[in-house]
Amino acid sequence: MLSAIYNKKEKLKLSELPTPEIKEDEALIKVDVCGVCGSDLVKIKNDLVPEGTVLGHEIVGTIVEVGSQIKKWMPSQKIVVAHHVPCLNCYFCKSSNFSMCQQFKTTNIEPGGFSEYIKLSKAHLEQTTFLVPKSTISDHELALTEPLACCLRAVQRIGVTASNSVLICGLGSIGIMIGKLCIEKGAYTFGTDLLKERINLAKEISSIQDGYLANSEEMKSWILNKTDGRGVDIVFLASGSEKSLLSALSYVRSGGKIIVFSSIPKEQGFFNNEIYYRELTVMGSYSPSPLALRDAYQMIITEKIKLKQLITDVVSLKELPKQIDKCFTNKSIKMMVET
Repeated sequence: MLSAIYNKKEKLKLSELPTPEIKEDEALIKVDVCGVCGSDLVKIKNDLVPEGTVLGHEIVGTIVEVGSQIKKWMPSQKIVVAHHVPCLNCYFCKSSNFSMCQQFKTTNIEPGGFSEYIKLSKAHLEQTTFLVPKSTISDHELALTEPLACCLRAVQRIGVTASNSVLICGLGSIGIMIGKLCIEKGAYTFGTDLLKERINLAKEISSIQDGYLANSEEMKSWILNKTDGRGVDIVFLASGSEKSLLSALSYVRSGGKIIVFSSIPKEQGFFNNEIYYRELTVMGSYSPSPLALRDAYQMIITEKIKLKQLITDVVSLKELPKQIDKCFTNKSIKMMVET
């Protein structure tokens, strides 16, 4: 089967790999669509995975074959699937810290969505797989189930309410989805980005109610003016820029909350005394819970949240190695790969 594998020199390289052979408790899936996630880009850019790794985990596919122990699913069914499966029994799972579960960290789909076929374990089929209904919702939108679930869990964990003012630093696909979820909660939602076109798109598709360029000298005064001099209640860091840490401290009100939703190139953090004297809450959130996956799936199939305009690029698997640079240079908000 054709796959796009990680290669240090070329970033991604087309390669022929064996089609996975399934066991009695597994299923073979033909990948129809796979989204390019920001975490894929971080791994490629920073050489965080071994050469030959097949990335990609935002998958919609069609079941080709099931093992004898698989009863619920059958060939020809179209599904959407997420990649990590918590055990639901350990201390972390029982504390609702599902992404800290050891099984969650070690499970994955095989080999990865940037390929023609993958195989799924029984655990994946039971916990992170959903049937795609016959509807007008595109496979591209459905492939956003897992990233939307990540955003939904973050919004729920930080406790966004209708009384809040929220600032989103970074209006890529994740920032835009967070904005939509915050507005759905009734919060007044601001956004900032280095690119004016992203701010305009976020406004156009009702992801933010107001926005400003991140490098503008007027940014802080604009935020203070909009919030009667206090600063916003909640800041979501979704940009991957280390400069956003200082921005968050400048824009959040005393007693406010900062939620870290992206990694940054260098290991940096917030100033202890800023957190202490201003009584700030700093929280991280980076993966979904099983419940958030189900809720995100429902939001998409019922069209409670519409994500079609997020998808700026659709490429074939063969084109992916040549097109991936659009993601690295911020020329694509969300790229989808068709096999």
